[in-house]
Amino acid sequence: MERRIGDELVGRFSALAGTTVAIYAVLVVLVFAVLGEFQLRRTLEHTADVIESLLGLYADPEGSPTTVAPEMLADQLVGMGQQFAITRTTGGGDGGVYFLSPTMPAKRLAGLAAASSVSEVRQVVLEAIAERARWQYRVLHRASGDFDIYMVGSRMPFVWAIVGLSAAALLILPAAIYVSRRGARQAVGAALQPLEAVVRQTRTIGPADLDRRLATPTGQVEITELADTVNRMLDRVDRAHRALESFTGDASHELRTPLSHLRGQAQWALATGRTPEELREALGAIQREVERTNKMVDDLLLIARGGNRQIALERRPFELEPVVQEVEEIAQAMAADRGLAVQSIIENGAVALGDPDRTRHILLNLVSNAVRYTSEGSVTLAVRRRDGNVGVEIRDTGPGIAAEHLERIFDRFYRVDQSRSRALG
Repeated sequence: MERRIGDELVGRFSALAGTTVAIYAVLVVLVFAVLGEFQLRRTLEHTADVIESLLGLYADPEGSPTTVAPEMLADQLVGMGQQFAITRTTGGGDGGVYFLSPTMPAKRLAGLAAASSVSEVRQVVLEAIAERARWQYRVLHRASGDFDIYMVGSRMPFVWAIVGLSAAALLILPAAIYVSRRGARQAVGAALQPLEAVVRQTRTIGPADLDRRLATPTGQVEITELADTVNRMLDRVDRAHRALESFTGDASHELRTPLSHLRGQAQWALATGRTPEELREALGAIQREVERTNKMVDDLLLIARGGNRQIALERRPFELEPVVQEVEEIAQAMAADRGLAVQSIIENGAVALGDPDRTRHILLNLVSNAVRYTSEGSVTLAVRRRDGNVGVEIRDTGPGIAAEHLERIFDRFYRVDQSRSRALG
C-alpha cells in the first residue's frame, strides 16, 4: 500500500524525535545517577578526612586501652550530621575491640573471639553495616592507625530525585512526540507546497498544451531541478509531437501522389480499346510506382523500429575502406549530372566496431543529402583516426545549416526549409 510522502516524512520524523527524546531522557537519568553517586562518594571522603583529622588530635590522658574519645570529640563528630561508626582495636593481651558511634557508648563488640584479628573485625563490621544498609546506602571504610572509620551515606535523596526525573520524562515524552508530530506536519506541508504546485501544473498540461511549461524557480533546489527536468521532457515531447504532425502531413502528401498515379494508371488501363503494348506500359508504370511506394513504407518502418530500439545491430570489427568506397561510387553516380566532384580520403587499415550495413546506410544518407543540397563544388568523404578512435567525415561546399537550426538537426523529420526539402524529394 502506497503512502503519501508527507505522511511518510511526518511518521519518520516523529519516530526519530520520540526516539531522540527517549534516549536523551535515559542519558540524563544515567548522568544524574552517576553524578549523584560521585557526589555522595566525595561527601563521604570529605567527612572521613575530617574525622581522621579529629582522631589525630585525640590523646588518651590515662593511656588506658579502653578509653574512648572524650566527650568534646564525640560532640564534634555528632554535629557533622553524618552516619558513621568508629572501631578501635585496643592494645594489651586481651585484644579487645571497642565500638564508638554518636548514638552508642563504647562497648565491646559481641560475637567476636578475643583473639580476632583486625581484618576479621573489619569484615564483621562491614557485613553488619551492609546487612542494614543494603542498596539504599553507600559504605566507605578507611583504616587510620588503631581506628577504623566506617562512613554510611544514604542514596535515597538522589534516588527519589531520579524517580521524579524519570516520571517527569515519561509524562513529557508523549507531549514531546505530539508537539514534534504537529511541528513536523506543518514543516513538511510547507516544504512540499512547491512539489504540490508542480504536480498541479503538470496535471493541467494536455496534448493541446505542450507549449506550456512549469514555473521556475520554485524556491527549493530539488523541486526546481524536478521542474526543469519536466520542462526539458516537455520540450522533447513537443518537438516529437510537432515532428510527427509534420511527418504525417508529409507522408500523407508523398503517399497520395503514388496512389493517385496508381489509380490513374489502373483507370487508364481498364479503359476499352487498349492495346497489349499499352497495357504492358501501364502495368510497368504501376509496378515501378508500387516499388517506390514499398521502399517508402520500408523506410518508415525502419524509422519506427529505430525509435523503439527494435533494430538488430551487429557488433563486430569491419574495415571502413570498402564501405566508404561503395558509398563513394553511389555518390559519384548521383552527382554525375550535377557537375560535382566526389572524392574520398582513406587511411589504410582503419577498422571500426559495429554494423557495416547500418554504417553504409548512415553514410549513404549523409552523402545523398550532401549531393542533393550542393549546387557546385565537391563532396569529400574522409576516414580519420583521432584519440584512439576512427571515424568518417563528410564535407561539402553547399550552403550549410544556419546556426539557429543546429540544435534540431537530429530531431526526427525536422526540415530546415520545408519548401526546398519537398522540391528536392
